[in-house]
Amino acid sequence: MEISMVQMLKLFRKKFLPILLSALLCAAAAYGISKYVVPKTYVSTVKLYVYTPESNPDPTMNINALDYAQKIVNTYIEMLQTRSFYQKVMERSGIKDTVDHFEKTIEFSPMNQTEVFQAKVSAHTPGDAKKIADSITALAPSTIGSLKKNSTLEVVDPAVIPEKPSFPNSVLLSALGFVLGAAGCVFFLFLHSFFNIKIRSDNLAGNLDLPILAAIPAFHEKL
Repeated sequence: MEISMVQMLKLFRKKFLPILLSALLCAAAAYGISKYVVPKTYVSTVKLYVYTPESNPDPTMNINALDYAQKIVNTYIEMLQTRSFYQKVMERSGIKDTVDHFEKTIEFSPMNQTEVFQAKVSAHTPGDAKKIADSITALAPSTIGSLKKNSTLEVVDPAVIPEKPSFPNSVLLSALGFVLGAAGCVFFLFLHSFFNIKIRSDNLAGNLDLPILAAIPAFHEKL
């Protein structure tokens, strides 16, 4: 059975209330799951500036200043991305975890080709996120200083306790649940109409362009 666009619009108008109800139920379910079931992730970020005597190279040297700064930052990031440094951060912050899993919760990245880089920490509680970021701030200077002399590490933007989780986004997931709930209900109704082989009087009048002379009612009780 083919369904025309007009029939689809009629079906949508006729079943608008069930579609809306399905969308609202799915939105409420998505909000509840994201709010009370899915583990929350909080992010705390600290920005650090690294200075060394080589940060101001001789102008006569054939080295681009921005490229040089980028190389310096990448070098320091590599110095911090070690198992020994992650182990020290875990011990100072009191986090019980494996090093392999713990290092996945910390992301170091350079900032716009400057001598500033940031450490982004993810944790399941805002306090742990702030605590780990503070531990990185306290341990990073000595770690870099032990590997490269005459280096100074300064805090540009200290870590703060995150006020809300970065994941999950309850509003976004609720909107997604609303759309999926409505789309799923519409899809089910279209399938039901498509595979419905019953012949209705409105179908005969619309498809064959013939007038209806008479209709036999359906009797459900014995006469």
